[in-house]
Amino acid sequence: MLKLQVEGSREKIKSFMDDVHRNPSVKVLEQETGYKIKDGEVQPCVKCSIDHIPERRMSLIQIITTDGQKIEFKMFDMVQAAITEGIKVFAGRSVDIFSVIQEEKEAFRLWKKLRETFEEKDERS
Repeated sequence: MLKLQVEGSREKIKSFMDDVHRNPSVKVLEQETGYKIKDGEVQPCVKCSIDHIPERRMSLIQIITTDGQKIEFKMFDMVQAAITEGIKVFAGRSVDIFSVIQEEKEAFRLWKKLRETFEEKDERS
């Protein structure tokens, strides 16, 4: 657990805390909003306890088309926002799907070759 204290203008604190809440690698456990007196001035202040969960950096996105087909891809450091009821926007870093497809094809070819090799061994036995 980490403790975080944010000071500044209300608008900047709100904007920052919104980003913290949307960050998939940070879970806000408790949050306390208040004021702090600094140099004779009253300033807004937010204190919170957070868990940093770096292993959640990668998210799996699944899109289902109108004809029921599923499309899946991985996204790093994903942030999502609900635009309206049933409509969400996802932002983050993605991988090159064509290189992933190529890797899967190569892995499939290797699997087929291994299977054929073991089938030939079984036939000889």
